[in-house]
Amino acid sequence: MRRRIRKKAPAPKPPVPVTEPEMVEKEIMPFVLRHEDEIISYIKDKAIKETMKSLAPLLEKLEEAVKQHDAAPAPVATPPPPETPVMNYEEQLKKLQEASTAKVKEKELKIIERMNKLNSRLGNIQT
Repeated sequence: MRRRIRKKAPAPKPPVPVTEPEMVEKEIMPFVLRHEDEIISYIKDKAIKETMKSLAPLLEKLEEAVKQHDAAPAPVATPPPPETPVMNYEEQLKKLQEASTAKVKEKELKIIERMNKLNSRLGNIQT
């Protein structure tokens, strides 16, 4: 059988003397007010230093990435071979003319159809 060993309770620490608010106001506040700008600049400097310490590894990694990116040769983009054979100016002009004449003929046919419809309506109205 095992005996249970009891742990000793920690010795009570003497209480910290409590400073009275009047004492704090008389001693510390005038010091703070006199040196307010110095305290603010000290706190700013500490904050900036700590921020820079935490950002230093990230900045180093970023610099390395930039160096690697600059050192890597840029891939030369070669244009893909044209799917359609290259036409010269005269061939292109002929194709455009054929397309435009086809469009003009379609529009003429539509106009003729409309004129026929209007003529038939007018013929129906007169008779």
